[in-house]
Amino acid sequence: MFLDEWQHVFRTKGLLKIILGILLVPTFYAVIFLASLWDPYGNVKHLPVGVVNNDTTIIKSHHKYQLGKQLTTNLTKSQTADFKTVTPAQATRDLRTGRLYMVITIPKNFSQRATQLGHRDFKPITFNDHTNAGFSFIAMKMTTTTAEKVQASVNAQLTTSYLQVLSKALTGTGNQLLAADKVLTKTTAGLNHVTTSETQLATASQSLSNHEKAVATGLTQLANGSQQAITGEQLITKNDQQLQKLLTTQTTNYPQLIASITAQHQRLTQALASQNPTIAQLKLINSQLTQTINHLQTLSTSTQSAQQLLNTNTRTANQLITANTQAQAGITSLNTGTTQLRQAATTIANHETQVAQGTNLVQQTNAKLATGLKAGGNQLTSTAASTPAQLKTLVAPVKLAHTDTTHVKNNGTGMTPYLMSVALFVGCITFNIIYDMFTPHRRPRNAFDWWCEKIPFFLTFAFLAASIMYGLLLWINQLTPLQPLKTWAFCVLTIWTFGSIVTFFNLVLGKTGAWLMLIFMIIQLGGSAGTYPIQLSNHFFQVIHPYLPMSISIDAFRSTLSIGNSILPETLIFGALILGFNLLMLLTFALNMSKTKQLSYDQ
Repeated sequence: MFLDEWQHVFRTKGLLKIILGILLVPTFYAVIFLASLWDPYGNVKHLPVGVVNNDTTIIKSHHKYQLGKQLTTNLTKSQTADFKTVTPAQATRDLRTGRLYMVITIPKNFSQRATQLGHRDFKPITFNDHTNAGFSFIAMKMTTTTAEKVQASVNAQLTTSYLQVLSKALTGTGNQLLAADKVLTKTTAGLNHVTTSETQLATASQSLSNHEKAVATGLTQLANGSQQAITGEQLITKNDQQLQKLLTTQTTNYPQLIASITAQHQRLTQALASQNPTIAQLKLINSQLTQTINHLQTLSTSTQSAQQLLNTNTRTANQLITANTQAQAGITSLNTGTTQLRQAATTIANHETQVAQGTNLVQQTNAKLATGLKAGGNQLTSTAASTPAQLKTLVAPVKLAHTDTTHVKNNGTGMTPYLMSVALFVGCITFNIIYDMFTPHRRPRNAFDWWCEKIPFFLTFAFLAASIMYGLLLWINQLTPLQPLKTWAFCVLTIWTFGSIVTFFNLVLGKTGAWLMLIFMIIQLGGSAGTYPIQLSNHFFQVIHPYLPMSISIDAFRSTLSIGNSILPETLIFGALILGFNLLMLLTFALNMSKTKQLSYDQ
């Protein structure tokens, strides 16, 4: 009994193929469909996410901050998602067309605000992440998770940077305090230098005082010597005048006296030689000799006076020499004192310069010390004075402000484009499996008559099925499309397109055609990106995705339900498919007209 059905299967021509095909359906469904969704979360790195960097570069403390650029670079290099740098206009366009599933916008003041982290009035930095759940509700959820990861990464980065800055600040404060210690050491050295300079200045002042006394003594000696020299010079001048007069007189009288004596001597000789000198002659000669001798005595007296004058001059000269010697000594002492005075003055000037330098060093050092201590104190005070809100911002300096281009109420609304497409395709397959679209119930006159008998019936059935499905979605599921009439119209257009494709293959291949359409549906389930973004699928499904009818219908339904984009391209494609496959069915009917003669009809 149990073998009867198997025997019937093996006896009936073609039935075995159908059974085998149906037997493989679960395998195909599990293997193919699950292959497309095997590890979507492991492929989140392929999910396209745009990054708009509006950050403005700032320069603070001679350091350039480009945190937005740095964050963008880090994101594009990361494996969290397929981050792409885009402009605001490109981001809006790509988000609307489904090329991007999220756009993260870095604010204009990111660098400026980030450098204020830790300040008392710091508030969290807001990053905008913009999604379009109309294209994929799951993708929106996944990208939101990605945005949260980015937020956590940025928080960690900023907190780390702040701690590094804090460490640098504390290190800088420590260095400033160490510098202050060095400055204090320099201050002490400067003060010691000032003290030494003051001591040297006092010594130099005492030396200057002593030298001034020596100069005063030298000046006194010079004054005394000069006075003695003046007196001696006057005396010598007077004696020289008297001596000159005397010498002049002597010079004048000596030749005369000598000549007179000589003459008298000759006369006396002559008188004596005559041996008869007269008494008168002798008396005269004697008188002349007496006068001459008196003159000689007078001359001798004058000579003594001259000798006295000479002695006086000699003594005066000696006194003058002594005075000059004393004056010379005074001058020498004065020169020595002057030299020492100059040296002392130079020493004093040098010490005064050193004192001034030491004073300036002390002032500069004190200024540096004050600045360093003030800066260190401010840094330590700023660092230590953390409020609870400030500590909270340290833990989470960045917050997310999520917005979405479209409003998708729930996951059901997000899945509706996919499930409507699947339901309409399954309906077409079911209809063709159950209902015979090949056998006419009356003899057709021609291929077009055969087409008119079968296809309008199917189009009417499809119209009703799509309308009922759409109406129940609105009523039971509370679906709220953005464009209700376009959604309904495209439901009808979609089932007509799917039905045309399925019916054609069913007419040409029979049950095998229905089986192929079932496999084709399963392939579309994996390649149409109805549940997860196509970027999360493997390469095969990414290649066939744009060419699948279900991909086209899902994109159109997303536009009419949530996004609001034009569906003219999808409408034209489906219109062309309907026309093309109906022409192919018309050709099929024409090729099978001979078979209609062998059929029996109800009428």
